[in-house]
Amino acid sequence: MATFCLASFLLSGCGPGAVDGPAFPPPGAAEAEIAKSTFPGVTIKVASAEDPALGAVTADLVGEWRAARGAEVEVVEIAKPAVGKLPEISSDIDVLLIRGDRLGELVDRDMIENLGELDADWATRPPAFEETVSRYGNLRYAVPIGTSALVLAYREDVFAEPGLKADLEKAGITFPPATWDEFDKLIVVLAGRSPEPIAMATVRGPNDELPLDLFLARATSAGKHKDYFSFLLALDEAVPRIASAPFVESLDRIAKWRKAPGGSVTPDDARAAFRKGQANLLIDYAENASKWAETGSMAKIGVAPLPGSTRVYDPDRAEYTKQSPPNLSAWLPRGGGYLAVMNKGRSGKQADAVRDFLKYLAGDATSTAWASDSRMPMLSTRDAVLAQGFVDPRIAPRVAGGAWGEAILKQIGSPNYVVSPRVPEARGLMDSLGKAVESAFQETPADKALNEAASAWDKTIAAFGPQRMKWHYGRSLVKPLTDSEPPPRGK
Repeated sequence: MATFCLASFLLSGCGPGAVDGPAFPPPGAAEAEIAKSTFPGVTIKVASAEDPALGAVTADLVGEWRAARGAEVEVVEIAKPAVGKLPEISSDIDVLLIRGDRLGELVDRDMIENLGELDADWATRPPAFEETVSRYGNLRYAVPIGTSALVLAYREDVFAEPGLKADLEKAGITFPPATWDEFDKLIVVLAGRSPEPIAMATVRGPNDELPLDLFLARATSAGKHKDYFSFLLALDEAVPRIASAPFVESLDRIAKWRKAPGGSVTPDDARAAFRKGQANLLIDYAENASKWAETGSMAKIGVAPLPGSTRVYDPDRAEYTKQSPPNLSAWLPRGGGYLAVMNKGRSGKQADAVRDFLKYLAGDATSTAWASDSRMPMLSTRDAVLAQGFVDPRIAPRVAGGAWGEAILKQIGSPNYVVSPRVPEARGLMDSLGKAVESAFQETPADKALNEAASAWDKTIAAFGPQRMKWHYGRSLVKPLTDSEPPPRGK
């Protein structure tokens, strides 16, 4: 069982302003109606094992809900699990704050409740959050509280320089580039002018999968055909696709961006190189914008969406098809972001209170607070918040906030998005793939590195049960029809 910290505390934090719509009883509401939406005597316990900052931010958001609902909220600390393992969750925990890649494992172990058709203002968000991120199969298990996306950051003064503009025009390159083919040409031009054409992470950092997510973002644009639900696995047999043409080509091209192969560059090293002007391009998580410019620097940072691809792979025909406009790099890392779910076993007034609390956490009243809290950098899941740029311009004063928001929305609002794996064993599968990416940066041929990763995936899937994994993969994609119950374990 989980070990609860003695410092667990009863929250009385202040909260943001009142939410819109019927979430809170309007003045003059009938007593019977008010009683339906208040929960006197109820205490909701909240826990976040992997990201304690999620719990800390929640502590400062609940005052409004407590006051309106007549209930209490207690955030408790639980023992951090071993790397890659699920935490032990006590039965008296009501709400879990998780990364989206944990959802399939929680469903597989029957640890969380179906929320039903919870109205969490889905129309105000990109469709990915209603159609996929909050669901597993046709059931809604979660509400989104934050997300992540990759964008291209660049030094505006450098790309406004007449000499570079002339070189790009001569090479037939528009800036920012619309396709990855153009981006590859851009790297060649920059390599002729600078010892470091792009700030490039070659190894993963603690809790930072930047090289892996960059690879998969590029592979998404070339490998996620609009006529297929699947991307990482062949849906019919749960066979890995990660060693097929679009993945090999994407990894090979990315590994060649570095002027000097070999060496280990962490994501933080890459950000530092960009901040110091040693490189003029950086692909990074948008929520890291505060790390892109030195304090006091006058350099302005532009932001653009990642390039797309006009060549998209058809896995059945084993060939590329042309697409116009380019297919975007619409990759949503971390299983779609950060979610709140209900622990199994709630019923009656307690369950009603938890569902109401989840709506509040994901609601309009909290959206700007989540997006502006530096303790837990993440992006809002709401169109309007992203469209306005930075909630607080002081977050990244040298970064073009409007372009930053537009770049994020263009990608996560794509109709052909891909949510990173949410199936059981997702962490292990992604770790094997991350090692392949790191190996390619150490000059292992991309096809060899990815074939080794595919073999590791085959072993993991065989040990888990191919038919059960196939069921989970279909459920994680939401749209394919699947049976209501999975095959037995190990099958």
